[in-house]
Amino acid sequence: MRRRPSSRMVLPAELFLVAVTGLILPACAQTPPPLTVLLQTCTDRANAGDTAATFNAVLNLAEALGKAPLSDIKDVLPDIMQAVDDKNPAVRTLALDSLVAIESRSNPDHTLRGDALPLLEPEIPRIAAHLTDDDNHIRSTTASVLGGFVIKPPDAVFVPLIAYLKREDAVSPVGSSVVFDLVRLGPQRPAVAAAIIAFISRPDQTPESLVSSIDAIAHAQTHNEEIDTAIVHDLDIPKPSVRTAIIRVLPELQLPDDVFTATQTRLRQIAASDQEDPAVRAAASTILPCWVNDRHKPCPAFTLPSPTPASPSEPNDITGTA
Repeated sequence: MRRRPSSRMVLPAELFLVAVTGLILPACAQTPPPLTVLLQTCTDRANAGDTAATFNAVLNLAEALGKAPLSDIKDVLPDIMQAVDDKNPAVRTLALDSLVAIESRSNPDHTLRGDALPLLEPEIPRIAAHLTDDDNHIRSTTASVLGGFVIKPPDAVFVPLIAYLKREDAVSPVGSSVVFDLVRLGPQRPAVAAAIIAFISRPDQTPESLVSSIDAIAHAQTHNEEIDTAIVHDLDIPKPSVRTAIIRVLPELQLPDDVFTATQTRLRQIAASDQEDPAVRAAASTILPCWVNDRHKPCPAFTLPSPTPASPSEPNDITGTA
């Protein structure tokens, strides 16, 4: 009668088989962790205060969110929204970044673009609540999330963004970010145009905030002549850095014919005046030969002078008061 092989004789062969299988089929032994595990890793790193590890964990989560089936996104969304309301600002930040990643889902043929937005739409009020977060970075990221509904913006997105521009503390990088999002979402909406015009016309505007808002408006794909005209009205404020910035973006604006003609005349006056700030005068001289009021025919960007840095002796607001 033949003896059965002993366990000691079989074990080396089994170990060899396992080792070879692991080498040949690594994918079987390295199944990607589910989204909930990746999210938990992010929150653990954030709560531990490990900034570098948190950053890497968020990148891994964002990549996974971009590739995951929509059903998996739906399953993990409640956990992400719970993290959005976490007491730790680092956790709130990574959760909002995760929402941006969900909004940005895409692939070469764009079949994923916007596929998850219907899942996020019911969460807009909960997300928008963080526009008033104590952390300014979280406010700015919240604005980015709301601005991500660009394919078919729901009305619920506009209400909190417009309301933010009316806040007492809105003149800031966050306010400029809100302007950026609104001109991407719907600059033709009367309420949006009115809010932006009121914001850039505020007496407490700072040069930095105003220049950022002007750039956001100028670089937007869709324009509103009323908003663009409001920018031109600031051409003579007592702040060379702002005036230079306005002149630089004139070719990207779409103005009514009468406003274009009047502004052209004003530029000729600026270019011919020895009393003007040199940077403002140089910008006017550069723009005049190529500006035809057709934003699809811009002036060559490389020929434009850089804006003059704000001088410590210049006023802190655009009205000229110290």
